[in-house]
Amino acid sequence: MSCVPSPAPDEVLVKLEYSGLCHSDIHAWKGTPSIIKREKRVEGHEGTGIVTAVGSEVEDISVGDHVGVQWVNKTCGVCEADKRADYLACPKAQMTGFSVDGTFGTCCVIQARHAVRIPKEYPLDTVAPIICAGTTCFRAVEETGVKEGDILAVVGPAGGIGSLACQYAKAHGCRVLAISTGGDGRILYRDKLRVDFYVDCNTSTDIVTEVRKLTGGGLDAAIMIEGTEALLEDAAQYIRPRGSIVVVGKPPENTVGLGMSNLLLRMGQIKSSPYGGPREQIEKAIEIFFEKNFYQSSHVISLDQLPQMLQPVHQRDPEDHSNGHSSRYESSLLGQETVKIPSFSESTRTEKTFPKPTFYQDSFNIGTYIGYRLEELGIRDFLAVPGDTNLVLLDNILKNPNLRMIGCCNELNGGYAADGYARASPAKVAVLVVPYVVGALSALNAVAGACSQNIKIIVLSGCPTTGMLASKKFLHHAPSAANRDQALDAYRGVTAASIRLQSTNTAVQALDDAISKCFASSLPIFIEIPNDIAGAACSSPSPFKIPETMIQTSRNEEAVNSITGTWNKSEKPVLLFGSLARRLLSAHDIEALADRLGCAVLCQPDGRCISESHPQYCGQLWNGLTNPEGEKVFMDSDLWLIVGANWCDFHGIFTSIDEEKSRMISIGKGWVELPDGTCIQGVDFATVVRQLIRSSMESKHKSVPRPKPTLGAKPSQTEDLDAPLTLEHAMYGIQNILRSGDTMLCDAGEAWFLANHIRLPPGTDCQIQMPYCSIGWALPAGLGAQLGRSQGRSIILIGDGGFQMTAQEVSTIVRQHLNPIIIIFNNLGYKIETAVHDGPYNYIANWNYPQLAASLSASPHASSHNPYSTKKQECMESYPSLFTLQVKTQRDLKMALKRAYDEHDKLAFLELCIQPNDLSQEVRQLGKAFAQKNAEESSGPSESFAFKTPSAATSGPNSPRVGSPANTSV
Repeated sequence: MSCVPSPAPDEVLVKLEYSGLCHSDIHAWKGTPSIIKREKRVEGHEGTGIVTAVGSEVEDISVGDHVGVQWVNKTCGVCEADKRADYLACPKAQMTGFSVDGTFGTCCVIQARHAVRIPKEYPLDTVAPIICAGTTCFRAVEETGVKEGDILAVVGPAGGIGSLACQYAKAHGCRVLAISTGGDGRILYRDKLRVDFYVDCNTSTDIVTEVRKLTGGGLDAAIMIEGTEALLEDAAQYIRPRGSIVVVGKPPENTVGLGMSNLLLRMGQIKSSPYGGPREQIEKAIEIFFEKNFYQSSHVISLDQLPQMLQPVHQRDPEDHSNGHSSRYESSLLGQETVKIPSFSESTRTEKTFPKPTFYQDSFNIGTYIGYRLEELGIRDFLAVPGDTNLVLLDNILKNPNLRMIGCCNELNGGYAADGYARASPAKVAVLVVPYVVGALSALNAVAGACSQNIKIIVLSGCPTTGMLASKKFLHHAPSAANRDQALDAYRGVTAASIRLQSTNTAVQALDDAISKCFASSLPIFIEIPNDIAGAACSSPSPFKIPETMIQTSRNEEAVNSITGTWNKSEKPVLLFGSLARRLLSAHDIEALADRLGCAVLCQPDGRCISESHPQYCGQLWNGLTNPEGEKVFMDSDLWLIVGANWCDFHGIFTSIDEEKSRMISIGKGWVELPDGTCIQGVDFATVVRQLIRSSMESKHKSVPRPKPTLGAKPSQTEDLDAPLTLEHAMYGIQNILRSGDTMLCDAGEAWFLANHIRLPPGTDCQIQMPYCSIGWALPAGLGAQLGRSQGRSIILIGDGGFQMTAQEVSTIVRQHLNPIIIIFNNLGYKIETAVHDGPYNYIANWNYPQLAASLSASPHASSHNPYSTKKQECMESYPSLFTLQVKTQRDLKMALKRAYDEHDKLAFLELCIQPNDLSQEVRQLGKAFAQKNAEESSGPSESFAFKTPSAATSGPNSPRVGSPANTSV
């Protein structure tokens, strides 16, 4: 189908991304006599996509908006039915997929007043089944006439329709009884949806009696997902007087014989549910779906899989009503299968280029040269702590008006802030300027953490003049007269290059070489710049280019061919992303690889790099601790494709994978290891992944579970607003305030495990510092992330112990008028440590945290104390934009989070008072495991039980000591 070049004046043109599968599509597919199948018509009417063109009369939809294409496509706009929004009764109504082309094509048109407006934070694949199937269930609940507290039955097979009907009923305030069959029904209705009552048709000897007994006399209403004669007969007997039966699923028989006496005696009624609805009702159904955090059992298939999925339906004789299993199979597909519409416009990826800066001077010195380079790299803000050895350097960098200096309270915090900036900013690199030795060593801890996760930080350290360095004087800041290189030596273990500029003749080349190493290795670098060189004249900068790495093309091809061959022989493979994937791959590459492979996708806790609304996403893999359903998917597969994993003892505290290498393909930085132990070295990580996307790897869908694992925090079953706050309530509350563009930063400890239970909306990021685990990191890293990703907010989760280590940087956040949400979990000590090994050292002073935060900005005692500040800055400093709250109860939490969301232009500082014994199950398990390990090791050597880096004994996957050959003076 070719796209319509332009819509009519009252229409919009939609590029389709997904389409749900509806009952009428199945009937058209199999040729049901009541449905006229048009051979040349594109079917489907549960589409979601992006508007690419609008007609001249359209006012409420714009190009780029996300919309849904529903059953009603066009109506006349003048008839009585149309005026009362009864569009199905319009004599000139045209239906999507029947009268006009539908949503199984690449694009279609729809009247703007029938296009469903979808907020961009809602994932399009999730919304697609709600367009018709979900709205039908939503309206079915309304058609029953039930009130809050009434008991409503959902009758039929486990599947998307049944799941949605139960959840809309619960959202309406009903108690729900599910009537279904077998293990699938029990798992879905009783275990996952936690309905109030469940009846299994297979084991019940008398459904009517059992229902009456369970419900104390009967039901107020029933929704029939499967409208068979037997089920309708039962429903007529177990509904209460004046109850209603709403039929959603088309009966397998053309006619249904039904004894009316029971129904008449009870003054009951049977009615059918309207399919779909006006767009306002569809939009309301979608809003409730996301507000109530519905569980969705649907998953996505490719368009070429649809015929195979429907083959059992197509083979059944439309006139044969004896095959109940086939009918139930059809019903189970509804609301559960979403089709990914292929795009025929092949996207191309261009190599990274660096735009030309606007800053320019007739003559450059080393400092202004650096200022030019920083802008060229995409850096807008740099972190700094001044000292006598870097003032000349700072003066010259600041001559570039496009750069903003952010002064930090100390160098350690500055390093953490640079780490956060590099994670969140589009540039993916940060700059920290520190004084000689004392400043550099203070920042070293933060840079080591960045090294552990392949984060690019350029550390610029001032140092004494070349003449002073050449003298024999005992230089201030140096640890001894003989040791002037302490910082250089210390940084060699955690950087790709640790150098000192030695002369003006070689300085420019040395700078560019070091920056190139930073990008090529995705590691920090350290550069000492003597005071006399910082202001020395140099040549004008030429465009920055990263020299191509010496990669043998044949090695990449060998790796791709080997991976493809192994993959295509597998039956049920899975894909696992680690933290390196998010550093070295674009979001497009990550999504494209998952789409290409079609299998279940999981992420390591520090590697959450794919949209968590992706139809193949099954959560995080942290063996033995979180997401047991996702872990089962992973362990039940026959092949693991592991992309950029960064294994450490925390990742596999309960499991060793040494014995699993026979089903592992690992892609690391510079190497690929195959299940047979073959290690292919000298490959380029990103190139291999991009070639796999374009390779002949087969799409493998068997590992994607039906239904998918339950992800995200759930509301507590009992709510007492005046009860003490718990971690469970905190998780759910935080999850509900996250928005697209936000970055959640979780400090080492309990915050990690809270984050694992929080489902991220599309466009939201989560960062943790694993495996380095330096507590206190999250607060200054949140400062850096807020600077780097200014369109969203940093949501900082940190314990009281971690906060006390880096608390000063709240003052920088206030001073810069940034608007993160800082959430301190005050559980009165180092609770993760008490879980491992308790002692008096795990208990700390209790601070008045809200009062402390409020005190970190005050009016100065003298006017004009800062000659470099503007009047506006002085005024802002006197009136900081923040609020602080202490949260003790569930009511407090609701009020605090609402205020944080409503007052989004302010810093929100929230202290959550958590009871000391309120620990997550994961912390308890982790503490017990580490305590056991420590006890075993104290009694003698023992074998490690942690995950190990593949081929640890070889030199391939284990790269040499970081930056060894490059760490020299230049």
